Amino acid sequence: MYNYILSLKRKYEDLNLLIREELSRPMPNSVVLFKLKLKRLKLKEKIHKMA
Repeated sequence: MYNYILSLKRKYEDLNLLIREELSRPMPNSVVLFKLKLKRLKLKEKIHKMA
């Protein structure tokens, strides 16, 4: 189970990177940002439920 939580945390960090990349664009796509942030939130909730 510990490895699973670690993999979720890695996915969370990957989403953070994608969000930062999108924000660094001259005109960030708000729909893409919304979807990425929603995925990140759901993942964070899942991590906290399991930890």
